[in-house]
Amino acid sequence: MSLLSVRDLHVEYATADGPVGAVDDVSLEIEPESIVGILGESGCGKSTLAKAIMRSLPDNGSIQQGEIQLHDEDLSEMSESRLREIRWETIAYIPQSAMGSLDSVYTIREQLTEAIHAHRTETTKTEAIDRAKEVLRTVGMDPSRIEDYPHQLSGGMRQRVLLAMALILEPDIVIADEPTTGLDALIRDKVLSDLETYRDEFGISLVFVSHDIADLVETSDRLAVMYGGKIVEQGPSREVIDEPIHPYTIGLKNSLPEIHSTPEDLIAMGMNPPNLRDPPNGCRFVEKCPYETEECRTTHPEFREVRPGTRTACYRADEADHLRSQAKEVTWSDE
Repeated sequence: MSLLSVRDLHVEYATADGPVGAVDDVSLEIEPESIVGILGESGCGKSTLAKAIMRSLPDNGSIQQGEIQLHDEDLSEMSESRLREIRWETIAYIPQSAMGSLDSVYTIREQLTEAIHAHRTETTKTEAIDRAKEVLRTVGMDPSRIEDYPHQLSGGMRQRVLLAMALILEPDIVIADEPTTGLDALIRDKVLSDLETYRDEFGISLVFVSHDIADLVETSDRLAVMYGGKIVEQGPSREVIDEPIHPYTIGLKNSLPEIHSTPEDLIAMGMNPPNLRDPPNGCRFVEKCPYETEECRTTHPEFREVRPGTRTACYRADEADHLRSQAKEVTWSDE
């Protein structure tokens, strides 16, 4: 049974120019003690999906339809009082910006123990501090830094404090939105390794949102690839990247340099995402896809299983071997 189940989720932002459908008909299953990666470029909807799950969308964002089932409760319809009860206790969130997410006028101790006192009122001050020091050790920080303020810590340390905040009440699931952004290579690798350790040690599930393919393949069990507000491919992480089926995933794989790559080995798909205020009638990737057909322009393809455990939304999914072999010979739009 899934720990978290997202079904047919649609999220919109209200703007002066009309509504923008940032997440469109997304479904996702998170199993207990699993790590699921959400991959996509900027503007694809992956961070909106993470915030929607947490019910922490900005004021102009709203869930228009769909369900977000956590255990036997629907987060999309949950009251604010009930949400406050389960945040940090059952589901926790690691945001992108460590410095922007920590309060500069409070010490690390004050920020870590706040969640303990809010959810476990019987805990004494000494017990809360001891727990805060314990979780700092768990994330690889010297507990003596507990009296420091955020500005006294390095970027890597601040990121570890956010990890500690997410783990301090041992929730069932943690949503990590670009948790390695801005970290140097050594700290990033340590954080990625630690995510797997925390999964094993605490028995938690993780949703890991990132634009970095290497990070996600290294860390996650399953991978969901997003483009234009939709999940276009989903399956075991290594299979999705080694043998991609959707043209967007094929393009992503072939746009990444390897040690012996030459410029001729790489492809460019362009930087402009589809207009989500007025999206294409058919496939969201149609304007960049070198394999598009007339059918691709008129109706969005069904999201279907094309091999055991892997689903995609592409009319030409059955030709995936051929599409992959042609990836470097065809013309990709640079718009």
